[in-house]
Amino acid sequence: MKKLNLRDLNLSQNDINKFVNSSTDVERDSILFIDNVNVEKLDRYVNDALTKNAKKIFTSEKCNISNEKILKVSNYEEVLNQAYSFICPDYDKKTYFGITGTNGKTTTGHYLEQILGNNTIFIGTNNENLFSDITNEKHLTSPKLFNILKFLSKPKNRTYENVILEASSHALDQERFKGIKFNTSGFTNLSRDHFDYHKNINNYFEAKLKLFSKNLSDKFVYFDSEWGNKIEEKSVIPSFKIGNNNDSNLRILGEKLFPNINLKIQINEVKHDINLNVTGPKFNLNFLLALSMAHFSEKLNIQNYEENFQNIQNPKGRFEMINYKSNKIVVDYAHTPDAIKTTVDFVTQYFSNVIVIFGAGGDRDTEKRLLMGNATKNADKIIITNDNPRHEDPEKIANDILGGCDKEKTVVMLDRKEAISYGINQLKDNSVLLVLGKGHEMHQEINNKKINFNDFDYISDFLGGIS
Repeated sequence: MKKLNLRDLNLSQNDINKFVNSSTDVERDSILFIDNVNVEKLDRYVNDALTKNAKKIFTSEKCNISNEKILKVSNYEEVLNQAYSFICPDYDKKTYFGITGTNGKTTTGHYLEQILGNNTIFIGTNNENLFSDITNEKHLTSPKLFNILKFLSKPKNRTYENVILEASSHALDQERFKGIKFNTSGFTNLSRDHFDYHKNINNYFEAKLKLFSKNLSDKFVYFDSEWGNKIEEKSVIPSFKIGNNNDSNLRILGEKLFPNINLKIQINEVKHDINLNVTGPKFNLNFLLALSMAHFSEKLNIQNYEENFQNIQNPKGRFEMINYKSNKIVVDYAHTPDAIKTTVDFVTQYFSNVIVIFGAGGDRDTEKRLLMGNATKNADKIIITNDNPRHEDPEKIANDILGGCDKEKTVVMLDRKEAISYGINQLKDNSVLLVLGKGHEMHQEINNKKINFNDFDYISDFLGGIS
């Protein structure tokens, strides 16, 4: 057991190509880098790798397994960082942006990618297939840095200079970003989510707060809001505020949100009038956070980005709007009580009748289901259906939600196709149907099976194709 420097091992490019960070990815002659705070799990992973004929295994001194292929080192974190520089030699020269918060991370990241333009990649919730040829691990909102660098090292990806990452609370809590430094990070908002993991709002907040430490970020952008101001108070790194007051670094002077977004802002004493060909609940704020991150990163100034504004689009499954006669159908990923309420309340301002379809995920925070039902109180008709029930009884999930709904205007249809078809047939003049919860997702998880299903694609087929 000793300190190790990977550079002393004369590793070939073929060896580097076989670097992996999970026992699920081990094949014959793989070189595995593995550690875990749980020693029992660590030993199990190492044994699994040996069974699969790994060539070499680098791990920490915690490991109890002995084998000539295993190198236990006292400086495992340092060795892992050295592996990063082998995988992607210029990774520390790229500009990284991190976005965290409960809602709006994907939309903000998607906007920021389009604002920064060429040589920019956004990695987040919607990139389910981006890492399919890199790891067998289940797709994560925030992938491991190891796998991100393997992706960036591919010849077709080497031109990316700006890397935007969704920073989930799980990833921050598990320190998945250790090894990089974000130039500029952004905070969207905070409301109840992932309590099955974090247990309460304070733990959830503390996990998010980790992004705004001097170890992870150089500076950050936030909104003049309760949770944003708490982060500003607790963080010691430079920050920039978005708000309506004179002391805001980006000041909002006026806005129109539907059918398209128009924003009047002031930044560095200069006023700007911005028109976007998109709309959505709080999407104006998502755009302003993205714009502020681009501007305060000092990569370029706002004038350099203005030509990109007209072409900005929403990400797939985020307020994706479909015209149907004199009505609209909207597919959106809203799956938290706050996001559902925000979406419902947004459309009630512009439509005479609002129908909402949604469900709740199984094997997750059960207490938020009642709150999800409460969030639909301003809708005219509510249809509870399956989301991803996973291993849970769909009827129980639906009843949990129903407890928070106005039962006189609520129906339960567990078959999602049936629910969507019924909802479309209920539309009348100037109505909107909100199909919430799954957005970009391409399947449903029911009884341990993944069933191919996408809300937008089903609606398109039902309507005979969308032009």
